[in-house]
Amino acid sequence: MSESFVLKIDLDIHPPEEWMAAWERKNEMILGLYGLKPTKVNKKESPRGWHYWYLLHKYLTPEETNKLQFLLGDDHTRVKINMWKIARSVPHWNKLFDRKLWRKDQETITCWFCGNKIPLVVVHGEKEPEEDDRSG
Repeated sequence: MSESFVLKIDLDIHPPEEWMAAWERKNEMILGLYGLKPTKVNKKESPRGWHYWYLLHKYLTPEETNKLQFLLGDDHTRVKINMWKIARSVPHWNKLFDRKLWRKDQETITCWFCGNKIPLVVVHGEKEPEEDDRSG
């Protein structure tokens, strides 16, 4: 099954059960607004919260997938990183991890929004332009 048939949500919080029930109902309503009904919903507790997988029978583009994941409450840093990956046509861009993958001495940037450290990696042999070259 193509990953475009699966919405993956990383919820980095352990809220009370009644909050989770309301959150899950809210997600069903959002999917309904887009004419989608999951054929199956899987959830698994993660060290920082919950991971959800919504299995769909409808193909979604990567952009549609990432947008819906954002609307369903996916981790905002993950959504932004996915936007970068989609823009660069990175295959298998939609990953969820149970643990942090880290390389020793990896150069990082700090996300201005959430404070998470994001490893800098070269994608498809591309190199980010130097500061002076970004203006065009």
